[in-house]
Amino acid sequence: MAQTGLPTTGITTVSDRGVADAAPTTLVGGIPHLVAETTPEQAQTDDLLRVAEILDLAGVTHWLLRRANGRPGLAIDRRDRARAFEALTAAAAAEPWAARRRGGVELPLQGDARRAFGHRDAATLYRPRVHPNGTFTLGHTTGIRLELWRTQGGVITAPHANALTRRIIAVDDVTVTSVRRYGRTWRTLEGMFTPGAGEFTEDVDLVFSWVDGSSSEFQRERARRMSRYVVGDGDDHAARYRHVDEIRYALRSVHMYAPWIRRIFIATDSPAPWWLAEHPKVTIVRSEEFFKDPGALPTHNSHAVEAQLHRIEGLAEHFLYANDDMFFGRAVRPELFFTPGGVSRFVESGVRIGVGGPAPHRSGHDNAARVNRALLEERFGRTITRDLEHCAAPLRRSVMYEMEETFADDFSRTAAATFRSATDISVTNSLYHYYALCTGRAIATTEPRTRYIQTTLQPGLIQMQKLLARRDVDMFCLNDGSTPEVDEDVRERVLRETLEAYFPVRAPWERAEPVSGRGGEASSGAAPLAVPGALIPG
Repeated sequence: MAQTGLPTTGITTVSDRGVADAAPTTLVGGIPHLVAETTPEQAQTDDLLRVAEILDLAGVTHWLLRRANGRPGLAIDRRDRARAFEALTAAAAAEPWAARRRGGVELPLQGDARRAFGHRDAATLYRPRVHPNGTFTLGHTTGIRLELWRTQGGVITAPHANALTRRIIAVDDVTVTSVRRYGRTWRTLEGMFTPGAGEFTEDVDLVFSWVDGSSSEFQRERARRMSRYVVGDGDDHAARYRHVDEIRYALRSVHMYAPWIRRIFIATDSPAPWWLAEHPKVTIVRSEEFFKDPGALPTHNSHAVEAQLHRIEGLAEHFLYANDDMFFGRAVRPELFFTPGGVSRFVESGVRIGVGGPAPHRSGHDNAARVNRALLEERFGRTITRDLEHCAAPLRRSVMYEMEETFADDFSRTAAATFRSATDISVTNSLYHYYALCTGRAIATTEPRTRYIQTTLQPGLIQMQKLLARRDVDMFCLNDGSTPEVDEDVRERVLRETLEAYFPVRAPWERAEPVSGRGGEASSGAAPLAVPGALIPG
């Protein structure tokens, strides 16, 4: 927009990145795709930087925008469109590029980028990608919208409003500045990247609880200690501890769909998985590091562990808690879990807690819900009727410390219970969230799309196939029920293949070298998977 009179003097846009080597390509449904192992955010950033580089080399001035949905975009003067289209056409001759414009029309840039824009002044540019295993593709949803801005009579007309401006902007109201983003300096409009009132900007950590139930040492110790206890329905079942490396894929789901998470803590007393390398973002914490009374250890009670999580050293004030069978299914933002003021958003389930009090024949989960209900009724004169969805739950350390003082005996009793008991509280399942709700620190929401699948039931196999094909939920849980209808070998194979197909992008904390002979563990470099519903149509 040099002709508009917008001030640009003194602003230099410089990339810190060199031009990457050309990636291999393949046809998917007859359309050329880059073959790449990349996350959605990485793909979006790479395409943004590549489009900017193309425009820079063509001498086309551009401005970095923040779209209304928070994604990046670029704007150029409409009078520079011929040079921009020529440069994009040349780039598309060397690698696959496509454009999507309003109305859902998608066309390749190859041959003539002008044709892809048609008569419109905006289009989303992207390089289609497919993971080497053939089960994961990225398209226009990670693309970069390029906008052609018109200037006439001291007024700028943009094709879309963005995070800062309306479509119609007075030139005199605009101040051009620079911003550092994505490894380079950009021209932009002043205020474009100032956080909005609707954004949550504090650090968020995530805590996973995990147990390696396949460990022979764990099984011996648990059996020895359990011989002295009577536990509730299902609480002694092997399903509570067996696993098929779900934690690896739960961590990959963070890498792929929630990269804004600051740190990940894995609360476990099991040996670290063989594939987990040292990484500043992932920390294993042992029970003795955060239990208030280490004399209560060892423990085989998840309720006890969950009642002590706020004591993890270095944990952010705002954090999410999840089990290792809970996954992010698509890109999520912090605002799904916290309001801009830090109020947590928890997801209620349609499942009712049910009537009656705690009893030895009930499961630990059902008993804890009833104990929680009694405590909340006593304190607030209100009852709770619903369970929470099986998905990542938001919490605040300060509220948990407050609860530990308010319900001191209940926290201490639960932390001291070696196995689940009929007197446990369940802090992270419902007690925290309804306590915070009653004190103005939480709200219930049904906004996130969630899915709960019992992988040991016959319908669960079909549900996993649909989940993989659609990829349309924010979070899901693949639970190992304690009443199996499916042969364990079949269940394990389908579950492992589903997870590898859904989350094929290796995280930076995974060891790169393939390892064999580890109980049938699939390596990250496994061959393409024959998962029903996961194959790319020809």
